[in-house]
Amino acid sequence: MIRPILLILLSFFAQEPPRLTRPSAAENKPLDKSAYFAFVDHDYIFTIEVVKPGIPLLNFVSMTNQENRIYAKDIRLVLGNRKSAAKLLSVETGEFRQPMSVVSIAVHARSSFGVRIDGDFGDVTELSGATIRLGEDDFQLAPLSKFEFELLALKVNRLNLASPDFSDDWRVLKLELLGSRSPARKRSVGSD
Repeated sequence: MIRPILLILLSFFAQEPPRLTRPSAAENKPLDKSAYFAFVDHDYIFTIEVVKPGIPLLNFVSMTNQENRIYAKDIRLVLGNRKSAAKLLSVETGEFRQPMSVVSIAVHARSSFGVRIDGDFGDVTELSGATIRLGEDDFQLAPLSKFEFELLALKVNRLNLASPDFSDDWRVLKLELLGSRSPARKRSVGSD
């Protein structure tokens, strides 16, 4: 089953109860900007949502059997005419009620987690793009409408991370590939 923290995070970033009514024709046109972005394939699911001006959240699900690590600097957001890399990731700690800021977070096998992305985002409420580098791959997240994002969140919440084979989950939940994955470009000297 999905860890309770994902349930809490998913309910936290859904600021109001979801209204799952069909989007209008105007909402079906391709999005240039959005507060909601996602990547979905058979290994990973990443979502980014701007919950308040300048405050994006990242949630991820790993359906792989391998360990990995997400570095804050490898989360790149497009804010209108400029790109901005995250500086830190903030993890809510239940004990102290103060977030703990870290430069990276472990992506454990068959796990899910959520963090706040900290950086120089100003008071942006929508993004023009989002990319995450994980290991040797770049994951380009696709913009979603609020309806599409909430529908995806409901599906993700029903994934069984203890499943021996996720193909049944994919079929039952009607998950679809979203975004794109490509080999990461080599970093130039001094870019870290």
